[in-house]
Amino acid sequence: MKITAIGHAALLVEAAGVSILSDPWWRGPCFGAQWWNHPPARADLAAAQPLDYIYISHGHHDHLHPGTLRGLDRRAKVIVADGLNLGEPLRALGFDVIEAADGQSLDLGHGVSCRVMRTHGDDTLMAISDGQETCVNLNDSLHSAPAEVQQAFVQRLRTLYPVIDYVFCGYGVASHFPNCYEIPGKDRVATAALRQRHFNRSWARLIDALSPRFGFPFAADVVFLEHDLAWVNEPTHNVERPPEAFRALHPGSPVRVIDIAPGFIIENGAVTSQVLREPVRDEHLRSACAESIERANRHGSVADADVDEVLTLVGQNLDAARAYLASFDADYRFLIEFHNSAQGIEVVKHGSRIDARRVPVTPASRHGYDVTYRTRLAYLKRSYTEPFGDEILFVGSGGIFSYRDAALARRNLHRELKFLLTRQAHPVPPRPRPGFVSLAKRAAKRVLGREGEDLYDLGAWTVFAPDGVPTAGPSDGRGRGNAAAG
Repeated sequence: MKITAIGHAALLVEAAGVSILSDPWWRGPCFGAQWWNHPPARADLAAAQPLDYIYISHGHHDHLHPGTLRGLDRRAKVIVADGLNLGEPLRALGFDVIEAADGQSLDLGHGVSCRVMRTHGDDTLMAISDGQETCVNLNDSLHSAPAEVQQAFVQRLRTLYPVIDYVFCGYGVASHFPNCYEIPGKDRVATAALRQRHFNRSWARLIDALSPRFGFPFAADVVFLEHDLAWVNEPTHNVERPPEAFRALHPGSPVRVIDIAPGFIIENGAVTSQVLREPVRDEHLRSACAESIERANRHGSVADADVDEVLTLVGQNLDAARAYLASFDADYRFLIEFHNSAQGIEVVKHGSRIDARRVPVTPASRHGYDVTYRTRLAYLKRSYTEPFGDEILFVGSGGIFSYRDAALARRNLHRELKFLLTRQAHPVPPRPRPGFVSLAKRAAKRVLGREGEDLYDLGAWTVFAPDGVPTAGPSDGRGRGNAAAG
């Protein structure tokens, strides 16, 4: 078996004359202009021979990327999991699609077989075996999943494949959280590093539990080139690498962990092209990606009529969500601000009444809001008008939440605004009020340490600078500040 790292989540597996390419993305950015490949993908290596199969793990655009797929040979059959509704868009691109049942063993020919397993959050993994070696491609499917989900799939994989040779596992922060939140006193570099270390250690635990011959971090070859988020690149990629976390947690492990980069090749257990990750440097990105940086920061013009059109969509969504939002137990003032526009949308809750209207935006007026959300008007419009359109905002980091003060952030007030910014296809009832029994059970779980980790709690995942002054640039992020009280 020969495996080539093409870039991000794209792997080319060749076994007994059968070739399988996973999750190809290399032609342009994804999630609008938010995510960019770095290090650059080696598309030339994927084009070196005809493809028999293409595996698409899930529907996020860094895995199902129409622009890249349009450039691939339609004679390749695309393998997806049944029930994820991926078949129709792939057939529309001209591909023959195999929708595999969960855990079904597919015969790919010449003694090569694969299984696709549905895991968590409409994601999947794939295991490929040629009778001699086994490769498990976890992509994004487990490193951010709950511990019980991870344990269940580790056990399932170990039962089906007692000896695993290669595991490729994601470790990226595929979310706007917590780096798209501006909070007074926040140490943004230390916060980004805290989040990344969590997923690095999750990667390390999965590799240890599966105990392959080789473990590889991948599916995180992404940088942000928009000015608002470019600061994220150095701390997330450089503070700690997954193999470092693995060696620290499992110093005596026989598993060989390698920090691969596009162009890395391993064949029959031997590394034949040792291309390894290098630190991400802002200076290098500014030089190497100048044209892409210009494109990433090119915001279209916005007319007042455009804001009014989106205001109508906000109002329609507010009508569907009104009962739910009105059941929140506090008042608030939100501002939705658009690049290249002097007009924004104000959302005010007072008691059970919630109103939205267009307002002028000035530096002075911004200070009167509890939370301000800054985005491109086109992104918000897509959130309301396209299936899964909100993924640009909340997977692709397409906007920035700015809090007036840290106390409001600890209450996660932005969740009300986030709910409004996400299309509600049907009226949403009021949220249920917890009864005495429910509150008692939650209290007991807290005492027993079983309540479960909230990966999207700003109070738990924000680090504040000791002196209250947030860092202005990258640092090593080690031991800086304290996590905010929840």
